[in-house]
Amino acid sequence: MKLDHYASFAKVFEYPEEDYHEVVIEAIKALGDSYPQSTKELEKFLELLPMQTGELQELYSKSFEVQAVTSLDVGYVLYGDDYQRGVIMVNLKEEHNKANNSCGEELADFLPNLLRLLPKMQDPETIHELVTMLIAIAVEKMMEEYDASTLKAKDVLYKKQHKTLITPTLPITIFLHAFKALYLAFDSDFALIKTKKLFKGESFIGHIRNELEVQEGKQSSNSCDTGGCGTGSC
Repeated sequence: MKLDHYASFAKVFEYPEEDYHEVVIEAIKALGDSYPQSTKELEKFLELLPMQTGELQELYSKSFEVQAVTSLDVGYVLYGDDYQRGVIMVNLKEEHNKANNSCGEELADFLPNLLRLLPKMQDPETIHELVTMLIAIAVEKMMEEYDASTLKAKDVLYKKQHKTLITPTLPITIFLHAFKALYLAFDSDFALIKTKKLFKGESFIGHIRNELEVQEGKQSSNSCDTGGCGTGSC
C-alpha cells in the first residue's frame, strides 16, 4: 500500500506560509481518484480558506496554538500530561529514528510528523497499529472538539484563565474539513479499530481544565506562603 498522500496531508496541518493554497491543492492531487470523500472535504476546506496569508496564520494560531480548539500533539490529545504519553513518545522517537524521519523543532507526536512518518515505515503491521490504535483515534477526538457545546465550554475556561478571548475574524470550524478529509483517508486505507482504545477517555477541554486547576492550586499555595490567607498558615 502506497501512503505518500499522507506526506502531502502533513503540510496541510503545518503553520501556513504564502504557498498554503498550493499545499492544499497538492494534497488534493495526491489523493487522486481513489479517495472521493476525502477529496470532497479538502475541496470544501480550500474553498473556505482566506486568500491573505496573515488571515490564514491567524486561523491556524487560534485553532491550534493560542486559546486553541485542539492540540495537534497526538499524545497530548489522548493522554494529556499523563505518564503514558511519555511511554508513547519514547516509542514514537524510536520509529522516527528508525525511518530517518526528522521531527524538526516539533515533538515526536506532532500530527504532521506522524503523517510524514507513515510512508517511510517498512513494517505494515506497525503502520496499521500506529494508525488504527493511535493517530486515527486522536484525529477522531480532535474532530469532537469542534462540537458547538464544547467550543462554548472552552471559551468559558479560556475567559477565566486569560480574562479576554481572542475573537477570530474567520470561522474556526474551517479546519474541521481538513480533519474529516484525513480521517476519511484513514478509513479508506485501514480497517479502523475502534474497540481497542488504549487511552483515558478525557477530552482536550478536560486537559485544559486540569491545567487550570493546577495553576489555581499553585497560586493559592503561593498566596498562603506569603501570608495571603490571613493566618500565615493554611
